[in-house]
Amino acid sequence: MSAPLLSPVTVVHDPADTGQVALAKGRRLAEGLDGRLALFSCEFDAALEGSHFRHSERLEAARRTRVDAGRASLEALAEPLRAAGLEVSVEAVYEHPRHESIARHALQCPTGAVVMRTHYHPWLDQAVLSAADWQLIRLCPAPLLLVKQRPWSAAPRLLAAVDPGHVDDRHARLEKDILDAAEALAAALGGQVRVAHCYLSAAALQAAQRGAAPVTGSGPAEDCVAARRAALVKLLDGRGIAADHLRIAEGRPEVELPRMAAEFDTDVLVTGGVSRGRIEQVLIGGTAERMLDRLTCDLLVVKRADFRCPLA
Repeated sequence: MSAPLLSPVTVVHDPADTGQVALAKGRRLAEGLDGRLALFSCEFDAALEGSHFRHSERLEAARRTRVDAGRASLEALAEPLRAAGLEVSVEAVYEHPRHESIARHALQCPTGAVVMRTHYHPWLDQAVLSAADWQLIRLCPAPLLLVKQRPWSAAPRLLAAVDPGHVDDRHARLEKDILDAAEALAAALGGQVRVAHCYLSAAALQAAQRGAAPVTGSGPAEDCVAARRAALVKLLDGRGIAADHLRIAEGRPEVELPRMAAEFDTDVLVTGGVSRGRIEQVLIGGTAERMLDRLTCDLLVVKRADFRCPLA
């Protein structure tokens, strides 16, 4: 029997996460899957790289000491988890930058999902792409679960954001992967899945491209929504998701999805992620990146099956 989707779960240790939010959620997910959990820590100290450590042997010894301390911290976290019956592995490395280290770990080790605590990002961080979670959305080859402080409900509510209008096979496959991940998460956590689709009408899209105000109330709106709902129903065929759990909204995904997530009191929003060139990243970003700070819930970003990490 193949391993469950999203397993093994890798939790990225963050010393700033004093409440161990990522670990608590990673543990709950692992318990609902097959009980496998990996704790990963990326250590780095800019002071060690300074001029006062000119002797390479002293520098390497200091790095080893830092890694040993990180591993000891992970072992302390792992001990009660193992006692509770989980299969827990630990790994600490000394690398920089952190986001690349996490992505390499996901490439080199069996990883079903990476769980990491996220923090608020001001616009400057978003524009220059310096935060680890912004970068990981683009680099991480495994499903990336970015968690916030808010605890999950007893029966978590999941919202899968899909676009059934893709005509090419690669993007159509991504929509199926998003739904697979949402259903796997729901099964592991005892939750339920809703499905959302956002779109821009042709008139609104043209207005946005011109920099004009959004256009509303134009075009055959009812026919458009009916066609999109039919495409959604076809996409969900055989999945057991009730028709009243589908929602279609006209508007920008980075605006409408957080609104719908709040409306449904969502615990985790599941969406897709793609890779772009660096200039495009700086100028426009992607749906997942642009809406991260608007969300009050957690975000699970799923990549296409043919995604190739630039670090590979």
